[in-house]
Amino acid sequence: MTKADKNTDAARKKPLGRRLGEGIRAAGELGREAVERPGGLPGKAHGWFRQWFRKVWDVRGGGLYAVGFAAAFLFFEIREIFFDDIPQFVAMNSVFSSELIGFGIEVIVDTMMNFVKALIWPVYFATLWPPVGVIALGLAFWLFPKYLKEPIERWLFQDGVGPT
Repeated sequence: MTKADKNTDAARKKPLGRRLGEGIRAAGELGREAVERPGGLPGKAHGWFRQWFRKVWDVRGGGLYAVGFAAAFLFFEIREIFFDDIPQFVAMNSVFSSELIGFGIEVIVDTMMNFVKALIWPVYFATLWPPVGVIALGLAFWLFPKYLKEPIERWLFQDGVGPT
């Protein structure tokens, strides 16, 4: 077992509370970075995106499906935030009422729904323009390992931590 395998196994065995705490701490660091050094924010966000994408890559098999899942999830979440969550939050009468709790629950449920929709992204892609969508999807799954997988892995694991 390599050092990278041990690190990944150790990360997966962390209790949920500790993982959530690390996420909250990371969000706090991002906020502090935005206030103290706004120019450093893109580099920090890039590192977090790569870390998140590396987890998706590992869990979803490290291929076109993983890339499609990540792209679909980000698409659904960003669309939801800009066209639903932000306008709804702005329209709230009072942020110190039960509306805020309902809003938080709705955001969590929407994120879960976006996760499920992202899991079936090939269906969305294939139905965009039948039967061309199915043919394009088949070609993408065939060509991705030949031309794109290696450059993505180079970018993803450039810090020396190899794929698991």
